[in-house]
Amino acid sequence: MKIHVIAIVAAIMVPNALYAVSVTGNASVQIQNAITASQTQQMNFGKVTPAATAGVVTLTPAGVASSSTLGTYGTPAAGRFAITAQPSTALTVSFANGSVTNGANSMTVDTFTSTSTPASNTTDASGNLALNVGANLNVGANQAAGTYNGTYTVTVSY
Repeated sequence: MKIHVIAIVAAIMVPNALYAVSVTGNASVQIQNAITASQTQQMNFGKVTPAATAGVVTLTPAGVASSSTLGTYGTPAAGRFAITAQPSTALTVSFANGSVTNGANSMTVDTFTSTSTPASNTTDASGNLALNVGANLNVGANQAAGTYNGTYTVTVSY
């Protein structure tokens, strides 16, 4: 019995190091080119004739402006951006609402749509992507006349 007690005490006192193991882990990383973007054409909704009720002008990524309740004419243009990034890589494109103002008067720009070349927001073999952007312009009832300017945000990420 003494031997069993000594064996149990010895087992308890043996350092846990006898039960440890070391292993080597692997690590990797891929460094990608930084994304750059620049506007090559300003978004322009053309000319709009307001009405007694609010309305929406829709500008397509092809640069066509239309409204079911407001007059649209002039020379509209989609926004265009030149983007460079890692070659042959899919990018995520998102938009934050913007606005255009003329003094105290403003209108919201939202509901963005886009098309890209190459398609699917994937850069070409050289890392280039051309992005065309359209949106909705929310025109107020009896919107004040004048030239409105403003901004919106395009975010491009891996």
